Amino acid sequence: MTIWLALLLCYLLGSIPSAVWVSRLFAGIDIREHGSHNAGLTNVYRVLGWKPAVPVALIDFLKGLAAVLLGLAWSRHAWNMDHGHQTFALACGVAAVLGHSFTVFAGFRGGKGVLTTLGVFVAVTPVPALVSFAFWGLVLKRSGYVSLASILAAGFFAMAESVVFVMHAINVSAEIALSEAGFGWSTLVSTLVAKGHMNLLILSWITAAFVVWKHRANIARLRNGTEYRFGSARDEDEEEVDVERAKADYARDAKAAGLDPDKIAVIGAGSWGIAIAQILAAKGLKVTMWEYSAQVAEQLRQTHELPDKLPGVRIADSIEITSDLAQAVDGAAVVCLIVPSHTLRSVCRNMAAILTPEQVAARHWVSFIKGIEEKTLKTMTGIVTEVLPGATAANVSVLSGPSHAEEVARQVPTTVVVASRDEETAATLQDIFFLAPYFRTYRSTDVAGVELCGAVKNVIAIASGILDGLDLGDNTRGALMTRGMVEMSRLGEKMGGRRDSFFGLAGMGDLITTCVSKHSRNRFVGEQVGKGRDIKDVLAGMTMVAEGVRTVAGVRELAKVHKVDMPLTEQVFGVLFEGKSARDSVEALMARAARAEQE
Repeated sequence: MTIWLALLLCYLLGSIPSAVWVSRLFAGIDIREHGSHNAGLTNVYRVLGWKPAVPVALIDFLKGLAAVLLGLAWSRHAWNMDHGHQTFALACGVAAVLGHSFTVFAGFRGGKGVLTTLGVFVAVTPVPALVSFAFWGLVLKRSGYVSLASILAAGFFAMAESVVFVMHAINVSAEIALSEAGFGWSTLVSTLVAKGHMNLLILSWITAAFVVWKHRANIARLRNGTEYRFGSARDEDEEEVDVERAKADYARDAKAAGLDPDKIAVIGAGSWGIAIAQILAAKGLKVTMWEYSAQVAEQLRQTHELPDKLPGVRIADSIEITSDLAQAVDGAAVVCLIVPSHTLRSVCRNMAAILTPEQVAARHWVSFIKGIEEKTLKTMTGIVTEVLPGATAANVSVLSGPSHAEEVARQVPTTVVVASRDEETAATLQDIFFLAPYFRTYRSTDVAGVELCGAVKNVIAIASGILDGLDLGDNTRGALMTRGMVEMSRLGEKMGGRRDSFFGLAGMGDLITTCVSKHSRNRFVGEQVGKGRDIKDVLAGMTMVAEGVRTVAGVRELAKVHKVDMPLTEQVFGVLFEGKSARDSVEALMARAARAEQE
């Protein structure tokens, strides 16, 4: 009876659903409802990032290690053994692995048990286990596939244990041959079993088979090229998604939290906020738009127009306009943040005073803002997750792309990309913001890349305007935009973005549009500075915000922090803030040392 009690305790120890509990603690979500719907470490990292993934990894490893140590201690006490019974300790470890994979505390839906298994074998046979872990890290680094690394490492460990077993068998054979009884196969096998060598060999191969069986869905995705890649090494991680199920899950979760899945709050009533509100209202969604100034909000309610920014565009009657932030977000399942970058932090602070962390966690937050906070060097989603308790990588997304408000509001065909770490969330938001035939939304899981594209391209747009102010030609602009793409991708990849994002809508698409468009505020600012006007005078005469001016300093500092060469950004900073001549800056760029194009 005492043996079964020990095994039961180790099963319950392994059943601790670390991924489920940690995801609820960090983000207020059930991780099994997001990403790959797996309560494992990889899915936690994929959906929530590395901060919650670290405690999950540590707990999972310790569960296996602790189960073996408990088995050894139990056998020492129960059977008066000096060092404990290794086979029994292994059985306790197996119980913990089964508990992790089929946890009683979470509907028997656990993880794949790789880290818990590592903990078991580190306790019993540390050298082969740690060497196999190093092999796992090498495969992961080279391939980017966690699943492939786990499968190959399990096989590598089984083969390593086979080598160790052969060495033990040779030593035991020599000992038996020198004994009085002489060598015998039955004696050899019984001795290897008694010492635990045979048991460990069998368990290592059973474990390898179990790991392969648990990864059977991953193997299928590896074969067809849709498997998820880990971290910045991945090139394409969008798995096939059941969009209808994702939408149904979104509606169900919103209603369970007392929210209306059809209600959207638009925080910011500038030209871009109005354009997005118009799109959502045209889909029949319930839209409430927040304006900071009570006077302006009342004017918008009365006239349904914003003539100084969007002349001739009438705001839909169905859009509710308010200056009360609490009223704007009340019942809204999605909150669109469309305020100037330098005001986002204060808006989030005000939001935090209105909503509890649980209420924040229940909503989806979408940033439409393109910028970098100057002092902290944080992205806009970084500000949201820092200031708003309950806002995490799981429920904070970004929408970006070549999309001037003046054209969107007039229903000029436009394409953008919405990015969320969770593929199903991205699919849900894509459906919400998709409005054919004039507003097409693609989806991505590269939040870092999409967001950095929107910020850095504004710096290059200012440089493009400077060229216009200097009356330089198309040759120069072509060179500027091409090398600007290089700078954008250099910094973006250093900060965790995917290279393909920089050559997509949020990167190249938005860069081209912003550098050449008559609507581009950043290009206009650069043009006026290129003509010799002081930056302060230019900004004072504008009715709309040019985010790029505030972003230049932040991008320049990020380049220094990440040791990225960004000569265009450096020259734009010099012209705007250090009184450097625009023409001298162009000459300085042309006089740089010769190098390969890829540098």
